[in-house]
Formats: sequence, C-alpha cells, structure tokens
Amino acid sequence: MCCSAGRKTQPNHETWTPAAHTPYAARVPPGVTAQPRETGARALAWGCQLLLLVLGLGLGACKHGPSPAELRGAEYLIRKVEFEGNERFKPGELHEYLELRPTERLPPQRYWFYEGLIPIDSERLVALYHAHGYFEADVVDVRVDHIERKRKRERKKRVDLTFVIEEGPLTRVGAVQLRWPEGPAVGPSREQRSTAFARAPSVDPADIAKLISIEVDDPFEVPAINRSAAAVRERLRQAGYPYASVEHLARVSPEAQTASVDFEVRPGPFMRIGELEITGLATVPERPVRVELERLIGRPYSPALVQQIEQRTYALGVFSTVTIDQQPSDRSNVTLNADQTGTLDLEIAVKESDPQRIRVGVGLGFEPNRWDQRVSARYSHENLFRALYRLRLTARAGYAELPNLIQPQAHGPFAEIDLHAEKKGLLEKHLVWTLEPKLELGIEQGYQYWSSSHRFGLSRFFTRWVQLRLNHTLRYVNFFSISPTLRTQDTFLSLDFRDPYIISAVGLGATVFAVDQIAAPNQGAVIGIDYQVAGGPFGGQYDFQEITPFVRLYWRPIERLQIAARARVGLIFPFGDQPGAPIDLRSYLGGTDTVRGWGLRRLSPRVDDCEPGENYRDGTCTSIPVGGNTAVLANVEVRVRTWKQLWVAGFVDGGDVQAGVASFVPKEWNYSAGGGLRYDTPIGKFRLDVGFRLNDTPLSEGEPIWALHFGLGESF
Repeated sequence: MCCSAGRKTQPNHETWTPAAHTPYAARVPPGVTAQPRETGARALAWGCQLLLLVLGLGLGACKHGPSPAELRGAEYLIRKVEFEGNERFKPGELHEYLELRPTERLPPQRYWFYEGLIPIDSERLVALYHAHGYFEADVVDVRVDHIERKRKRERKKRVDLTFVIEEGPLTRVGAVQLRWPEGPAVGPSREQRSTAFARAPSVDPADIAKLISIEVDDPFEVPAINRSAAAVRERLRQAGYPYASVEHLARVSPEAQTASVDFEVRPGPFMRIGELEITGLATVPERPVRVELERLIGRPYSPALVQQIEQRTYALGVFSTVTIDQQPSDRSNVTLNADQTGTLDLEIAVKESDPQRIRVGVGLGFEPNRWDQRVSARYSHENLFRALYRLRLTARAGYAELPNLIQPQAHGPFAEIDLHAEKKGLLEKHLVWTLEPKLELGIEQGYQYWSSSHRFGLSRFFTRWVQLRLNHTLRYVNFFSISPTLRTQDTFLSLDFRDPYIISAVGLGATVFAVDQIAAPNQGAVIGIDYQVAGGPFGGQYDFQEITPFVRLYWRPIERLQIAARARVGLIFPFGDQPGAPIDLRSYLGGTDTVRGWGLRRLSPRVDDCEPGENYRDGTCTSIPVGGNTAVLANVEVRVRTWKQLWVAGFVDGGDVQAGVASFVPKEWNYSAGGGLRYDTPIGKFRLDVGFRLNDTPLSEGEPIWALHFGLGESF
C-alpha cells in the first residue's frame, strides 16, 4: 500500500493529494445520489445501507485492525493530528475514525506514522461526512510536517498531520413518511397483553410514529435514520412481534439539498411463548427447573421475557452457561398476518457448573467507631443429593478495636459459624424452606457476648411480584465483660438488661416486588412490611412486638444514571409480663447502610460510660449506645457511571431513634449528606462513602461531624 507524495513546500513539510480527483457523482455511494426519484427508490435505499456497511467496516477496522505501531518500517511517531475546514465534527470525534491518531499520554498509547494509511483515513472521513448528509464533502489535502529534534536526547522522530476538508452543502430532510404495507400491528388487545404492574408497550400507529426521531428540516443523517428504525423494531418486538421488520428508503433530490425518508413497517404475527425444551441436564433434576419457568408459558413474547427466562435459569446457581434458541411452533406461523397469533417454542440449552465452591479470604473493616481484622471461609453446595438442596457454611474470625486501632477503648475477638440450608419444592412446588443455625462471639461498645440461635423459615412467591414469609427464631445470649454503667442502669430507657436471656419469636413478612429484576432492580418499587412477636405464648424472657414497614424506589432514565430512594419505620411495642426488648435487638442507625454521617450504631440513645470528673462531650470518656423503640429512616441517592465500571454517587440521608414507643420528634431528626465511589467487580460492588452531618440534635452532642464508610454492594 502506498501513495504518491506531492511536492515539498518546505524541507520538513509534505503535502499528500489524491492521484486523481474523483468527480462528485462517482464518489457518492449508490442509492444516495443526485438522481431523480424515477430511477428506482429501492435501489437508493440499498445504497444508504451499503454506505452504513462501509462505514461500519471502517469502524471495525479502526478498533480491531493492526496498530500502526506494529507495522514494519514506521519510524515517525505522530505528535498531532489536526483538521482544517471541519465545522460539523469536533477533532476528537474525527480521531475516533482514524488509524493515524495523535499519541496519547493518559493512558499511554503510541501511534506511528505510515504513509500508506493516509488514503484509507481520507476515505473514512469522506464516508463519515456522507453518512451525515454532506454528500459533496472531500479531503482535498493532507499535510505532513516533520518535527526536528530539539534536544539530542530525543530519539524518536515526530510528525504532525493536517487533514484539509471541504464539507460542502448540507442535505436536509424534506419529508418523512411511515407506511404499513401489510397493515398495522393488531394482535390481542392491550389488556390481554398486560400483566400485573406492567403493560405491553403500545403498538398504535400514532404511538409508533412518535418513535421516529427525525423531522422535516433536520440534517439528513443516516445514523439518526437507523436509530429511528431500530426504535420502531424494538417497540414491536417488546410488544410480542419477534419477526417485525422496518425498512427505510431514502430519496435525495437532484440538487442534493433535500431528501425524503420512508419507513416501511411489517410487524409480522403476534407470538406467545409455547413449549420449553431443556437440554444439557446431567445431575440437575428437570422438574425444579421447569417449576421456575412454567409461569412464563403462554405469555406474550418479548426480548425482556426471554432474558427473564435466562435469568431465572441462572438464578438456580447450578449452570455455567444458558443459551436460548427460539423456533416457531409451526413454521407456517411466520407467514401469519399481523392480526393473527402464533406460538414460539424455546430450546434452553444449559451447561452444568461445579455445584461445590470454597472461598477463603482476609479483610479489614473500618467504621469511625470500629476497626476489625478478619479471616473468613465459605463452603457452598448448590445441588446437594442431586436434588437442588442448597447448603452454605460460613466461618469468620477476627479481632476488633473500638473505636479505632490506634487508641482502642475496648477490644476483643469475634467469631461466627453460620449454616444456611435451603430447599424449594417440599410439600408444594413453590414453597421455599430454610434452616439457619448460628454460633457467634461478638463485641460491642459496653459489652461482649456469645450467642447461639436457630432460625427456621418458609417463604413463597405468589406470581412474580408478591412474596410471603413465615419464620421462627430461638436465640440464647450470654453477656460478659459488661461495662459497670450498664449494670447500674437496669431500668434506663426500659433497657431491662438481663444476662443471660432466651428469646423466642415468630415473624411474618410480605413484600411486593414491582421492579424489573429482584436481585438488582433498575426500575420500579419494592414495598413491604415485617412483623415479629417475641415472648407471650412463645416463651422466652422478653415480650415485645416489632413492626417495620418499608419502601424502596428505583428509576433509571438513562443507562448511566440511576436514582434510588428508601423510607423505613421501625416500631417496637413492649407488652405482657416481661415487657421490653434486649439491648442487641433494639433499633440503631448510623453506619454504611443507614445514616452515613454517623458511625456504626451511634445514632441512638446513649449512656455516658464515664468516671467521676469525666465528660463524654469533651472527649475524656466514651458513651454506650443502648438503642430505642422507634426508628425512622429515609435515603435518596443518585448514582452515575463515569468510566467503565466506576460509579460516583451523591446522597442525602435522614433518620432518628427515640427511646419512647411510637415516639416521633421531627425537629430532632438527623440529616447527613455526602458522596462516594462504587466499582463493579466479579465478586460484587465495592463502595466507599463519606457522609457529613447537616444539623445538630440532642443525639449529636460529642459525635464527629463526618464519617467514612467502606462496604460491599449497594446500601439499598
């Protein structure tokens, strides 16, 4: 590949010009010409698509082709690439289409000069302008300036490139028309296609026409035309028309001043999900897999529904790959008219993964008032007994310092052994059974403890949206290393500090998941309520009821932006002969998941743990959070993806904990605001937040004005 250089204008300057100037009529791609309409509209449409194909190949070569730095014989490093005569595009936009790019420092990337790439890059620039309505655009000159070495230690030769562009006149859209050669999409009524909390998108021709983003007098740009066609096609596919096609025809006037654009929409037949065939199963039983998917049979087809089938199959945790192939139940279905209905069978090909996993790790946790160093190990089995029994055994141990590692006021070991066993389908195919025994050694401000607990639970989804839960918890707690302050405050705030104690509680819960996906929602709302009653007829040494209603809202207007909000109220009602709740189960706020301007569990009624003459407010001693009976919490968070998997977030939190029962004091509510970073990794989303208190209240006396938090996963 070579090109002829023009005459030298200076000792270090060269000018490249095409060997022969191609006339305008020959350079314009076929189908986007200055011919009259009578020459064939469909040929013109194919020409537009050919132009996009050429441009797409150019982009692909730009990204995946050999780097100029890899070409032999390159001795000049490109310093700058500039443009003259360009008004439509910024220089950075044009650089993306070139092989000959300026060398970058951050991140470091070298680009070498190779003369044979000049005509290729010139053709790409011309194709780019043609695709955006400049049919007379041309690269009339390319100047190559050789840079003399200024210092002896400079080893690399450098060049500057200048592309001289003549844009020419802009072609604008003269007319836009949307046609339905086979008739508009009809299918079942909108009510028949709708499901709870979600309706199929409208296929009314007037609503479809709103998806066409180009208007009369807009620049005639092929990418904009393609985006409109893709939007119409995607709307029809989401509404149950998998074979929808959209063709766009462009006719350019002889003077290349205006162009008319016609969209021809053929929706094809309306399709529902038919039979599901599952292949690739070896040790995993087929029945539980079908139970997860059978509710989707007969639903209107949509790409989102196919994706949901894939996600539900992956969620079983026993497959490494899931591939879905769709075939019409009857090959003749694809010839049905738009007002007829067919069925689409899905073949789900799976590959089983190793059901057993072992993970071992070390970690450092820190909060403004707690540091800990820990090691952990987890063993999991997703297909125990080859019957989809799920088992997870977690062990964790470490050492904690409160409030920090440098000047600990309290310190001690902590450990935990937690077993989680789960089985779906016993007695009833949608019923989930869980068993969770747990042993724990812990440390908090004012005391240390060890405990054993046993939790048995049942849960079931009714449709995809509503989950009901029932559980029983039996818990034994023994305190030690107790602060004398707690020993002398037996009746403080109804604390009723009992050591040791046994608690027996039954819990009920209901949650409505009106979201796009349960695990990591992007859009929608989660509304629920949890209720727990301890003591009374169930025994134990505390009698109380706890009610916690909550709501979480998610909105993702664009791919890079999400807005999330949460509100929660916690109410504890003592009753009976032994009224009250134990200190470790009362309400606390503060920390990485609640009000982030506060340290962990610090937003709570407290008692001063001080000797005579000491005062917590001047820092000479500490205070012990003892929890409350009423808690309110609200959060609003804006999350923006900036670069690859890096997100930045801003948040405002509010909350309060009161000792009284159903005690709400809005003037004493605590507010904080701040920001943070999130980074997605294969093991989860790492989160670093810093929060600042916005107001002073009785609970904030003596507390730092800011707090730094590190966590895994989103806060809500």
